[in-house]
Amino acid sequence: MTTIHVHALENEAYAVEIASALLREGMVVAIPTETVYGLAAIITNDDAIRRIFLAKGRPSDNPLIVHVATMADVASIAMVSALAQRLMDAFFPGALTLVLPKLSHVSDLVTAGLNTVAVRMPDLALTRAIIAAAGAPVAAPSANRSGRPSPTMAEHVIDDLDGAIAAVIDAGSCRDGLESTVVRIVDEQLFLLRPGNVRRDDIERAVGVRVRDVPATADLRHSPGTRYRHYAPAAQVVLVRSMEEAARMRDASHDRVLLLAPSDLAIGIPWRPLSSASLYAELRRADTLHVKKIIVHCDEQVQANEALMNRLQKAAEPSTEN
Repeated sequence: MTTIHVHALENEAYAVEIASALLREGMVVAIPTETVYGLAAIITNDDAIRRIFLAKGRPSDNPLIVHVATMADVASIAMVSALAQRLMDAFFPGALTLVLPKLSHVSDLVTAGLNTVAVRMPDLALTRAIIAAAGAPVAAPSANRSGRPSPTMAEHVIDDLDGAIAAVIDAGSCRDGLESTVVRIVDEQLFLLRPGNVRRDDIERAVGVRVRDVPATADLRHSPGTRYRHYAPAAQVVLVRSMEEAARMRDASHDRVLLLAPSDLAIGIPWRPLSSASLYAELRRADTLHVKKIIVHCDEQVQANEALMNRLQKAAEPSTEN
């Protein structure tokens, strides 16, 4: 299969037409969002959903996030409580995913056999237009090989999946660069399953309900992106708290090393900028340069960014088989 590369910035209407037609035909299409590029298939087509897992090499017990175009789409697949509606009113469209009780007709392939479904409405008009034109919500995990850094540019998708999917809709670099925040509602309590750019204090201010951490003994199957190693480049990722430590580690290494740092405190040491928006692109860049070790300077500002630290810690985990 030849993957079609459609440049949406040149002709958005054509991109919507092509993407929605392919989705309706049961194809898998990489679509842009404000967070990362997603690998989309219509949720009513089980064969298409299977193609997502096959293309990504994703374990089938890892549920998929369903992306919707309208509030009515949410009600068509999930039970929406009063608290869920308040969250949707505050953050949809946006980078917040809600894990809600699913309706019975939602495929077990999408939800990994669970009684919940993860739902979000992307904050990119192009994406919502594609979903609306496709005629049904789409499942859309990140458009990368499972375990790899998520794609924030169409080129990243092509690097991982060229020939394995029908098309990629290219809308340039993603604005946010990190996956959505995932929150589950249980008995009108909120549990943070994955941090993202919608922060827990943003949520608490909006709805007046505390966002709790998931207990260590909790079942994490309900959240996509929490049970397996994610966001990892080929190179070893090492997190340090000071530039002095970074410099010592770089000088002691006999391998090719890349330093990521949040500011020009790295003056005097070759470095690349670190931010939520640039992280995945820099991890992928390191792979193209055949870097063996990535040293990341986590200053106080980085440490205070819960979502960024979460992704860095995941990337730094030792490699294990899924």
